[in-house]
Amino acid sequence: MTDTYAYTLRGHLTAQSPISVSYIGLDGALPRTPHDQVFLNGGTLRGPLRKSALNVVLRETAKDTGMPLSQMYMLGQGVDTTREVNTEDTGKSHDPMAEKRLRELNPLLNLMGRWKLAGRLEVQPLLTPATNVVTAGQGVRHDQFERDPELVEWLDDAERDRLLQTLASSRASMDDIKVVRDQVNELKKAYRKAADDPDERKRISEQLNDLDAREKAIKEAREGGTESIKHPLAGHESIAPGSELSCTLRINGGNAVDLGLLLHSLADFSITPHLGGHRAGGFGAVSGQWTVYRRASGELKAEPIGEVTLDDLGFQMEGESLTEAWDAFVAALPDMDLSVYLLSQARQRQEA
Repeated sequence: MTDTYAYTLRGHLTAQSPISVSYIGLDGALPRTPHDQVFLNGGTLRGPLRKSALNVVLRETAKDTGMPLSQMYMLGQGVDTTREVNTEDTGKSHDPMAEKRLRELNPLLNLMGRWKLAGRLEVQPLLTPATNVVTAGQGVRHDQFERDPELVEWLDDAERDRLLQTLASSRASMDDIKVVRDQVNELKKAYRKAADDPDERKRISEQLNDLDAREKAIKEAREGGTESIKHPLAGHESIAPGSELSCTLRINGGNAVDLGLLLHSLADFSITPHLGGHRAGGFGAVSGQWTVYRRASGELKAEPIGEVTLDDLGFQMEGESLTEAWDAFVAALPDMDLSVYLLSQARQRQEA
């Protein structure tokens, strides 16, 4: 019987540049707790780690033969593009032996999961004090011809006339759009205040839809593109550079191979350690540091077994147990079958 443990990586991420993550319904704001903390959902980190895990197994197992698209979706996102998982006949009771075999053959799904198969990797929300939140990314986009008038030398007379018409139309439409957006902002404030009045919220939603249609009509009527080249950038709520976010990763009931896969995934993540959006503007860069603990069933206290650090310059781990886990994953590669993701497939492998 393979020894299993609860592995916990407890530490923090440090924002090396502003971190901005969009959440539906928050109008560009970051979520808060009642304890004056801001948090990023665990999926903000778990998603990139799953992508890195896919990179690891592709390099190690598919470098010569490639991998079917359906298998890549299953491993990389837990998405069943073949619909086989949704229609799988598991019988009237669950088959724990088949699930155990599936997890042994496919450590990536064991760690990250799929529909109806819980992953063992838990990534807790990333927390930081609300005082670490700033507005970043604000500014104004300028038209290139205003910044560098000499560019007009490359235009003929007809195109120069077209440029003047476009600039004039853009200025006029942005004035009209500003009026609409000011009204939208006021209505959004009213919408948030009307949390206990569904009728009022419905009325405000209808007004917001009307204003959205009005802005689209203004854009369609302007000369040139529907989006103005020159316009203000409001910025977005972001976690400030230098802020520390508490970060806990936990493998529930895993073995050395599972820990090894997580370590390899963190190493791959360190090549481009970014969270959230606006990366072209330099947002989302992080570094990380964790102490790794291991606790067996029946033990009263977890023991520290090593340290992990990463940034864009590299990945470091210290501790004999971590090195053993790193090597255990590599040693287990020949016995893996990453094409197995159904219980029926695992049963066949079990019976063979």
